[in-house]
Amino acid sequence: MPRPKVAYSRFHARDIAASLKRERPDLDQADYLYLLYLQRAGRIIDAVHEKHCRTVFGISSAEMRVLFALRRSGPSYALRPTELFRALLVTSGAITKQVDRLIATGYVDRQPGPQKSGGFLIHLTQKGREVADAALTALADSSVVSHSALTAKERQVVLTLTEKILLDLEDRMEADEI
Repeated sequence: MPRPKVAYSRFHARDIAASLKRERPDLDQADYLYLLYLQRAGRIIDAVHEKHCRTVFGISSAEMRVLFALRRSGPSYALRPTELFRALLVTSGAITKQVDRLIATGYVDRQPGPQKSGGFLIHLTQKGREVADAALTALADSSVVSHSALTAKERQVVLTLTEKILLDLEDRMEADEI
């Protein structure tokens, strides 16, 4: 049974801002609205990316993130399961399930690890590398956020500011402050 379609209003973010300003006039909206807007944008982008990954590549966006992690690891395109779940901030159980599904598609395989360290590595197959590359190209050419919505200079500013937010959050998470 298909999931119900979520309605997205063009003015939802403005409605949020107006209602919060009405209810909490004591707060400076600049201190929190960007976070709410980023959360909403993230949810929409996640939904669109999930649909794209399933429709075009037959895998979930979570599984695609595994392929991306392996692809960016460089030649031999292999990582230990521990490296994968730490890189993707998921549990070892989640990685195991995702890897099992990706093995079934032929996108990855398990290979024995180096002799002295034992264990095994998750290896990106040629088919998996082609899918990761095609998905990354599609993401770069994506119409999720059209290139006409922001100029190249504006995209660079958004990238710089978003990275700054992420680095702060990651530092604070590592220090157990949040």
